[in-house]
Order: sequence, then structure tokens, then C-alpha cells
Amino acid sequence: MQEQNYQFFIEKNLDNYIGEWVAICNNKIVSHGKDPRKIFEEAKSKYPNKKILLTRIPDKETMIF
Repeated sequence: MQEQNYQFFIEKNLDNYIGEWVAICNNKIVSHGKDPRKIFEEAKSKYPNKKILLTRIPDKETMIF
């Protein structure tokens, strides 16, 4: 399932979440915002038995190597 969440992250346009943390589960964004701990806890409360992918959507100026 984690591979599917990662694939969702790679393939989807997440421009609406730039600069925010997103929690992805079951191929959808289940929580997002500025506080990663809060986002993860919210996602785990919705999906307690699922693996959650938590990642930050980088700013447009961020370069990833």
C-alpha cells in the first residue's frame, strides 16, 4: 500500500498544497496543513490501521537532487 501512496504523490498535481504537509492514504490526501505532527495524528485517527505517507510539498523554488 505504501508504494501506491508514493505513486499517488509522484503522479498527482499537488500545486494546491505547496508549502504544506500532506498525509496520503488509500491514494488520496486525507489531511494537509502546516503542522506535520497534527497532520499525521489527524490522518492516523481517520485510518488507524493503514500506513500513512507524510510528506511536505516543496515550494516552487526548492530544488531537489
